[in-house]
Amino acid sequence: MRMIKHSAVLLAAMSLGACNLDLQNPNSPTESQVITNVDGVIGLATGLQSRFATSYGNYAYTAGLVTDEFAATSAALISISDAEQGAVPPGTGIADAVFNSVYRTVRTADELLAGADALAAGIDPGTRSGLKALAWTLKAEALGEALQSYQKIPLQSFGVAAPTYESRTAGLVVVRALLDSAAATVAATPPSPFFNNSILTPGVSLPNVIQLYRARYARMANDQATALAASNLVARTGTAALSVLTFPAPTVNPYANVTGGVNGIAVRRSFRTSMLPQDQRFAYFVTPSTTLTGRVGAQLDPFSRWANPQAPLPMYMPDEALLIKAEALAVQGNLVAAQAVLDSVRTDCPGGRGLDDPKACLPALTSALTQPELLTEIYTQRRYELLGTGQRWEDSRRRGAIRGPTAAPAVPVQGQRCWLPYAFGDRNANPNATFAALPDPTEPSTFPASCQVQ
Repeated sequence: MRMIKHSAVLLAAMSLGACNLDLQNPNSPTESQVITNVDGVIGLATGLQSRFATSYGNYAYTAGLVTDEFAATSAALISISDAEQGAVPPGTGIADAVFNSVYRTVRTADELLAGADALAAGIDPGTRSGLKALAWTLKAEALGEALQSYQKIPLQSFGVAAPTYESRTAGLVVVRALLDSAAATVAATPPSPFFNNSILTPGVSLPNVIQLYRARYARMANDQATALAASNLVARTGTAALSVLTFPAPTVNPYANVTGGVNGIAVRRSFRTSMLPQDQRFAYFVTPSTTLTGRVGAQLDPFSRWANPQAPLPMYMPDEALLIKAEALAVQGNLVAAQAVLDSVRTDCPGGRGLDDPKACLPALTSALTQPELLTEIYTQRRYELLGTGQRWEDSRRRGAIRGPTAAPAVPVQGQRCWLPYAFGDRNANPNATFAALPDPTEPSTFPASCQVQ
């Protein structure tokens, strides 16, 4: 989506001091200014997309570090190499960056919704529909990323001086309701050409983003029927099937921003070397290396396309919809259909479906799999298809496969910890977030482990 400011991602987020959820940019208009000015509301929509790129980048970066995807490069801070080994002490930048940036996105989405309602009479219905659907969608995904990072999160923070932290179960209800509102709005009043051409970055398909996120969070809630129905509504081919965050100069792709320096990361070489020999997906993500090592000795492959500062970053990988569908069918007991969908991911080759996305180009499975075998294969394909999207962490929790901290030079397998510690900024500002009111969750002590959900 269109960026209007330099996306410093983790570098910017980690430089912030203590703060609460009522975060404001001194260079942006206040809420009272926005809701009396249509141009201000439109500007908020552009700013929201920029803030979402930052919060998504922070979440995916952190999720990759505490699983088996990423490791610190040689010049990175010790806190980054600690995180790659599953150690994230309270108060570190890693612990706070996701929270701070997510709630900037949430606040901006709430302001956009307030402005779109306050100035409804002065905004074309199709444009207002697009503005509100965009706000609901990005707010939902931001809250969803918080749910996948912290055991409890604030759900009502707009205009609330001391938000309360609520359970994952309650959070999923809110996230899914936001996405349902977005879907209903664009279905009832399609976004206007002005919204699609001048506010939303060309090439982004908001209806497809909404349906993919609906499928994603229905899956998290174990609502297989909705996950299946929503995944079937996501485009499979052509330009509408690939929605990307874009970074025209001088803005920078979040992964290009952390290819080196104090926050530097690269992809663990085990991602590539654990693939089947004929699997071609590594070429989408990395440039093979035999010499690159990290701060504490991790063997690494550098990013390939995402090392380019202006490389677009998908909001989701198109085959995520197919893998959600395959899992839903498998859980429902429709094993033949599930395996057919899974094979469509395995056999996708370069040029297939008209999409520039990871291509395995593997042969189809040669025999019928049992339900447990199918689910294992689905999660294997998710690992190689969805690198860098943050989904690996949730997949580890979902499979009860948190393996615990893995000290270098050992190589981690799946997730290393359940949750991040709560952000110090909100602890300092919010009486509902003190250590007494909100203790950090206790990590498992025996592995593999499931994560305690409240």
